Amino acid sequence: MRSIQSLKAATMFGLTTLSLASYAANGADTFMNGQSYYGQPTSQASAARIVDIASSAPINIAYGETVTFRSGGQQFSWTFNGLGGRAVDVVKIAPAGFAAKSFAVFVGRDPSTRR
Repeated sequence: MRSIQSLKAATMFGLTTLSLASYAANGADTFMNGQSYYGQPTSQASAARIVDIASSAPINIAYGETVTFRSGGQQFSWTFNGLGGRAVDVVKIAPAGFAAKSFAVFVGRDPSTRR
């Protein structure tokens, strides 16, 4: 009986360790399917707003809004349709090589989850 309990405990420990390793490998800001918590990159043509990071204060945006961020001649666009009701640092979502300082974007709540 004791060996069965030990085997169960070892199995649970192994599964927990495997789950944590999988989470760490995916990154802290992504779902298990690899999608970002904050939304997704998109084309600049669909942007509703253009924000110059160097000259702007933190901004509030609506859930689902697409924003183009500019900094030093570089730019990228992002649609904020991940988890709503959060603050996002642009550094977390900017593509590699995008020169950005820390810049807060406050995303409104997802209207489909409001009560």
